[in-house]
Amino acid sequence: MNASEIAARLKEARLFRVLPKRIREGLANGSGVMTFGADSIVLYRGDSAENVYLILEGSVAVESMSSHGRSLSISSLHVGEVFGEMAVLDGRDRSANIRTLEPTSLLLIHKARFQALLQDSPAFASEVILDLVQRLRRADDQIEAIMFLPLKRRLADLLIELFRAHGPELKTTQADLANRLTATREKVNVNLQILQESGAIKLGRGRVTLLDEEALSRI
Repeated sequence: MNASEIAARLKEARLFRVLPKRIREGLANGSGVMTFGADSIVLYRGDSAENVYLILEGSVAVESMSSHGRSLSISSLHVGEVFGEMAVLDGRDRSANIRTLEPTSLLLIHKARFQALLQDSPAFASEVILDLVQRLRRADDQIEAIMFLPLKRRLADLLIELFRAHGPELKTTQADLANRLTATREKVNVNLQILQESGAIKLGRGRVTLLDEEALSRI
């Protein structure tokens, strides 16, 4: 991906589109790009924070590890979204693992450059704050759902969210869905079969296809 293509991605990204064109072009020319294959670890929890990352292509999972070594997917991030900014803002180590869900390209923005953008552009700082607040609200919703809602309802809600964001055919696995729902793969499989029998979705190898969003919403 060349500098002009990266600048175009920056213009489309919500956090960066508020910046002047010359600043976006400077970022495109002065920042490094890294490419990873699917199921690759980009960052480990406990790593020091040197960069903020913008997803140019692909998608990643934000994961936490239990003391017993179990991986839990907290959320997924896609093209135009950033990660790594929290550790850059508070100066602490990385709080989660980042794993690619598919072949992924990332723009690396050095922490000093990111901090300078926050200081020089109130509009950019406001977008970063808004993005963090939205993530916090999503985390609150996840905690509430885990505590109070049955798995079938949580699975339907998650699928609706993913279909609306990425289209009617999802490339995902039962293990990935289970991690995101804090559930076992076996229980997710049972509930996916129920949703398929209702006519809301169709299951395939490594993918889920939306057939009837209204039926999914009723669940």
